[in-house]
Amino acid sequence: MSNPVFSDGAFERAGRSSSVDSMTVNGSIMKTFILGLVFIITSFVVISYMPNFDGSISAVMMASIIGSFVVGLIISFKPATAPVLSIVYAILESVAVTIISILLNQQYNGIVFEAVTYTMIAFFTMLILYRFGVIKATETFKSVIITATAAIAVSYIILFILSFFNIRPEWFYGNSALSIIINAVIIVVAALNLILDFDFIEQGSSRNMPKYMEWYAAFGLILTIIWLYLEILRILSKIKSR
Repeated sequence: MSNPVFSDGAFERAGRSSSVDSMTVNGSIMKTFILGLVFIITSFVVISYMPNFDGSISAVMMASIIGSFVVGLIISFKPATAPVLSIVYAILESVAVTIISILLNQQYNGIVFEAVTYTMIAFFTMLILYRFGVIKATETFKSVIITATAAIAVSYIILFILSFFNIRPEWFYGNSALSIIINAVIIVVAALNLILDFDFIEQGSSRNMPKYMEWYAAFGLILTIIWLYLEILRILSKIKSR
């Protein structure tokens, strides 16, 4: 959900490489494109076979969520595994996200198209703001966004645990004005995480990080985009249910 992969600790774990075989911005973009393609292809496969899941949809979705979480943790602590595990991560996330999207689209027709559109708008807006220096990844900026992201992550973990006891706070799961405002704040934080992602890619390239860090960077960027999409999907569903 958050992006702990994009930090100075990641650089320290990766070490440095020769300039001949090191991380580049273009290489990271290409790896991101590949993971995105894997995600889309998997999504089409899920759409094709979902009618065969019958009553096992929840089980499949939960298994993919847990699987992607575990794989994501492994990649975060072992960046060298990114070339292989980032593809596994994209597949697992695609299964979960596609099922969630289909179920919500059945309830609110057209919501997925809206969520994808708003996600792309947010992505390119952040990219433009970063490229033109409107928003700079200063140390203070990084510190604030990382702290906010960590707080959200902890809150999600607590809420996830409480859900097993059928405790679902209205201020988070409901469609009240407060719930929508909280959701909107989370979307802003998720979008600003993209700035950290872009900066990580440039920093990794300038520091001559190993070539496999391109996959690591692509994994982190895909992670943020998926998080942003899910939060936008969530707020749209709340608004439409009012």
